[in-house]
Amino acid sequence: MKDLSKSKLTRRHFLRGAAASIAAANLFSPYSWLRPSKAFGAGEPDLIIAEKGKPTQLLKAAMDAFGGMGRVVKKGQRVVIKANIAWARTPEQACTNNPELLYALIKMCYEAGAKRVAVWDHTCDNYQFCFSRSGLKKVTQDAGADIFSGHGRNVYKTVDIPKGKALKTAEYIKDVFETDVLINFPIPKQHFATELTLGLKNMMGVVWDMELLHKIDLHQCIADINTLRKPDLVVVDAIRILTTNGPKGPGKTEDPNQVMVSTDIVAVDAYGTALFKNPKTGNPYKPSEVRFIKNAYDLGLGEINLSKVRIKKVQGA
Repeated sequence: MKDLSKSKLTRRHFLRGAAASIAAANLFSPYSWLRPSKAFGAGEPDLIIAEKGKPTQLLKAAMDAFGGMGRVVKKGQRVVIKANIAWARTPEQACTNNPELLYALIKMCYEAGAKRVAVWDHTCDNYQFCFSRSGLKKVTQDAGADIFSGHGRNVYKTVDIPKGKALKTAEYIKDVFETDVLINFPIPKQHFATELTLGLKNMMGVVWDMELLHKIDLHQCIADINTLRKPDLVVVDAIRILTTNGPKGPGKTEDPNQVMVSTDIVAVDAYGTALFKNPKTGNPYKPSEVRFIKNAYDLGLGEINLSKVRIKKVQGA
């Protein structure tokens, strides 16, 4: 990976260039309603968007700008990647993660010194069909990692949710809760019950009784779950996204060809909303229009106001 500390660019030049790029991009993007943050340049970026390249190139570009996987993964640590493998769909249908991107993410964790990497999801369709048809079991094993399904109740433990407003306890996947490093690896999708699936919604798959959340208050429960174990890193797989008939599809797809990286799950979800049009207005969603994002912000889980988020865009190729 590129060592940013050895760049010949001065920090001042770097920050000026990054700020100018973002300002120009905002003029012609779904995020044009935002005003550039006055705080930009005060520190490292909070959110990195890599675009234009193959999945492996996009991940590398985003993580280089982030400062490398070594920022979150240390030698000898165990890493859990909470993927999205809930449905028995092919990669082309954009209901599950991109296989090439997952392979690259696992390899990057090992290169940073991870002792072991595990990929988890609690699938909705039969887990064997989900793992095989998505292609994610093969690439996980080819990359030297393990892949697990939460279909058995024995892999959960009951935990209290002290900050939960609607959900006070949950049966939570033990390995996800106890791992050294947690990487949330969502794929953005339209969703019939919550408008969208993004990073916060992706964590719904770590609990045993997902139907219960629908019965209580799904949006609030999603926020409540995320108070338990914040991800050390969020890597958003926006290579191809599902824009209708989500989350299972089949439906219409679009190809943003982006990878987003952040440690702020609310900020990255807030940014991801504009990938989709709100059917009520015909305009790209605003973060406040997706209630679980607002609920998570109210719980102090991150920043919803993108004018306060330091955003950097990079090219994958």
